[in-house]
Amino acid sequence: MTTATVPAPYTSAPPTAARSSLRGWGDFLLLALMSTNMAWAMQSAGWAPGLDRLYTLVLLATIAGVAVARSGFGRLFAALYQLVVGTAAILLSLSNLAPAGLTGQEQVYFLLDRAYAWIYNAYAGIPQPDNLVFVLWMAILVWILAYSAAWAYFRDQRKWQAVLPIGLAMLVNLYYGPPRLNGYFVLYLLCAILLLVRATLGEREIEWRQARVRFPLDISFDFMRDGLIFALFVIFLSWILPSAASDGQLSPMFEPLRRPWQAFQREWERLFSTVSYGRAVNVPTFGTTLGLGGPREVTDDLVLDVDTPVNRYYRGAVHDFYLPNGGGWSLTRAAGAHLEEENDFTVIAWPQRQVITQTVTTYLGDSVIVAAPQPLRVFLPADAYLIDAEPDLVQNDAQIPPKVELAMIFARDDLAEGDSYVVVSAVISATELQLRADSASYPDFISERYLQLPETLPDRVRQRAEEVAAGGSNPYDIAKAVERHLRNYTYNDQIPGPAPGQDGVDYFLFEEQQGYCTYYASAMAVMLRHLGIPARLATGYATGEYQPATGLYRLRNKDLHTWVEVFFPSFGWVEFEPTAAEPVLLRPSGEDLDLERGLSPSGQAGNLADLEDELRDQSLGPEASSDAIGVIQSLVTRGRGVALLLAAVVGILWIGVWSLRRLRRPVGQRAPTFHSVPQGFAARLWEKLMQWARRFGLADDPSQTPLERAGALAGAVPQAASGAAALADLYTRDLFSPHPITLDDASQAQLTWMELRPLLWRNWLDRRLRLPAGLKRALFRQ
Repeated sequence: MTTATVPAPYTSAPPTAARSSLRGWGDFLLLALMSTNMAWAMQSAGWAPGLDRLYTLVLLATIAGVAVARSGFGRLFAALYQLVVGTAAILLSLSNLAPAGLTGQEQVYFLLDRAYAWIYNAYAGIPQPDNLVFVLWMAILVWILAYSAAWAYFRDQRKWQAVLPIGLAMLVNLYYGPPRLNGYFVLYLLCAILLLVRATLGEREIEWRQARVRFPLDISFDFMRDGLIFALFVIFLSWILPSAASDGQLSPMFEPLRRPWQAFQREWERLFSTVSYGRAVNVPTFGTTLGLGGPREVTDDLVLDVDTPVNRYYRGAVHDFYLPNGGGWSLTRAAGAHLEEENDFTVIAWPQRQVITQTVTTYLGDSVIVAAPQPLRVFLPADAYLIDAEPDLVQNDAQIPPKVELAMIFARDDLAEGDSYVVVSAVISATELQLRADSASYPDFISERYLQLPETLPDRVRQRAEEVAAGGSNPYDIAKAVERHLRNYTYNDQIPGPAPGQDGVDYFLFEEQQGYCTYYASAMAVMLRHLGIPARLATGYATGEYQPATGLYRLRNKDLHTWVEVFFPSFGWVEFEPTAAEPVLLRPSGEDLDLERGLSPSGQAGNLADLEDELRDQSLGPEASSDAIGVIQSLVTRGRGVALLLAAVVGILWIGVWSLRRLRRPVGQRAPTFHSVPQGFAARLWEKLMQWARRFGLADDPSQTPLERAGALAGAVPQAASGAAALADLYTRDLFSPHPITLDDASQAQLTWMELRPLLWRNWLDRRLRLPAGLKRALFRQ
C-alpha cells in the first residue's frame, strides 16, 4: 500500500530569504522619523523640564530594535537585551538632570533614589509629585514604544502593531497639550500611512514572486506616490469633518471606556500634579490635587444655578496632605465607593448642624457634584471618594459600619448642559460661644492626618504662626486671629508664582505678600497645623449671585474658590474665610437665642430622614426637550458637516458598487498568464474554497473526501456546483496522481476560481444583508 504525500499547507508569511527584502532602509527611516516625531511632540507640549532628552532615546531605541529584529536572536534574548540596554540608555540620558557637582555614578544613584521615594510614597497613598520622576517615566514609555515598533515591524512583520501604539501616544499628547501640536500629528499620519503602504507592497511582492506573476520593478515608486496622495487626502478629510467627534455623535462608541478613563485621569492627576498642562481648560474641574502656581485665568462663563437656602460655599473636593517643598495639596488615603440606597458605611452627621437640600443645575460637561459642606447624600447614581470620620468600631463581636465623609462625589454619567440634581448637606449652625467652648483634645486619627507638615517648611512660617496666635486661649480664637491677619494681604490673581522647589506659603507670606484664594487658604491651614489645630483645604465655588426673577443663585467661572475647614471635636469641620476679596464669614455669637437657632426657617431645611422620604420618588433628571426639535437644530447647526458626511458615505457606496460590478467583468480580461505552475497551486485554491465553505456555515469534516466537501458546498450554493467539483477534482489529482498538473490545468482552474469568487460573494452578501430583489438586480445584473 502506497502512502500519498500531502503538500505542506499554503501560508502567506514570506520565507526567510525574502523577508530581508521586505523591510529596507526606507522603512527604517520612516519608522525612525515617526518615533522621533513623537519625542518632538512631547517636548513641544512642555509637560516638564528635561523632556528634550527623549530625542536621543527614541533614536537609540529604534536602532536597537531594528538590530535585534534583523538578527537571529530569539525573543527571550531580545527581551533581556531591551531591559539591559534600555535601562542603561535611560539612566545615562537623564543623569545630567541631577544636581551639578555629582559624579556620573552619583547622578545615577540620585535618579534611582528619587524614583524609589516616589514609588514608595505613591504606594503608601501620599504621592509626592516630582517632575524628574515624570521625565523618567516618559523616557521609559518612549523607549518601549520605539523599540516595540521596530521589533513588530522588522521581526514580526506586523505593521499595525508598529504604528498604532505610537499613534495612541500622539493622540493623548495632542488632546492634553497646547494647540500648536497639530503639525506633529500630521507628520505622524504621513509617516504611518507611507509605512503601511510600503509594508503592504512588500508583502504583495513576495506573494507575486511565489506565484511567478510579473510586475514592474519600479512599482514601488507608483505605490509610494499614490500612498502619499491618499495620506494627504485622509488628513484633509479628517480636518474638515470634525463634527462627529466634537459634537458627541461618537459618544456611544466610547461609553464603555469613559469611566475607566476618568479614573485613570484622576489617578494621573494625583501622581503628577506638578505637570504643566499646556491646553487651557474652559471647564473648571476639581481633582485630588491642588497646586500653588502662577496666574490663574477665570471667566464670566455660566457654571451653575442653585436653589438653596444658604448661599455661601459649594464644595467640590477637600485636600488633606501638604506636599513636600510646599508645592500644593493632595487628597490621600481616600477609598473609592459606589453610593447606593444601602451601603456598608455611614456618612457621618455632626451635631449642631442643619440639614438642607439644594437643587443644582449645571452648565458644564463634567461629572463632579458640588454641594454645601458637609454633603450627606446625592439623589442620582454616583460614586465618591471616602475618608474616615471615625475609626472602625467593634461592639459585641459585631462590626459597626464605619463612619465616613464624602470627600468628592462624581456622577456616574457625565452631566450635560442643563442637567439638574438634588443633594442634601448638613451645614454648621454652631455659635461662636459654642465653638470657643469646645475641647482642644483631638482624636489620634485626626491629629495624624490633619496636622501633617513637611520637614522642609521654612522656620519663619512657623514663627509667624506663633506670633499671630499669641494671646489666643482656644482653637477658635486662634483660627480667627490667623484669619484676620491673612485678610490684610493684598489680593492678586496674577502673581508669577513661586520658583521650582520654593515653598508656596513662604513665598506668599514673605516674598510676594499678595496672592489669591489658594495661597490665603494654604497659609491659614499650614499655620494652624503648626499650632496644633487640625485644618484642611476645600475647593469649589463661593457666594453666588442672586437672581430675583427665578429665586436661584447663579455661579460663574470667576466664583471658583478655595477656603479652609478647621476641625472641632464636637462639631466636625467648620469653614473659615481668610481671602481678602471674599466677604467676612459671620456666625451668631450665641448670646441671642434667635441667632442660636442658626439658619432662618426655610421650607427646604429640616431633618435628613424627612428630606429622603420627600425626594426618593421625585424625578431628578432634567426635562427632556423635544427630540424632533433637537434633530432639526442639529441638522441646521451642523449642516456642512452632515453634507460632507453624506458625501463620504455616497463615495464609499459608489466604490463598493464599482468593486462588485468589476467582479462581473469577463474573467478572460482579468486572468493572469502562467509561465509555470506555482508550487502548491491546487492546495491554495482548495483552501480558499474551504474558507468560503466555512463562511456558509459548513464545518470541516476530516472524514469527507474533497468531492464530498464540494457537494456539501453545492448544497448551500447550487450555482457553484460545477466549479466546486472541478476544483475538488484538481485538488484530488494533485494529491494522488503521479502526474503533475499541467499549465492548461492551472489556467483552467484559475479561470474557474475567478468565476466562482463573485458568485460566492453575491450569495454570501445576499444572505447577510437580505437585499431587496430590485437592488440585487441593480448591483449584480441578475
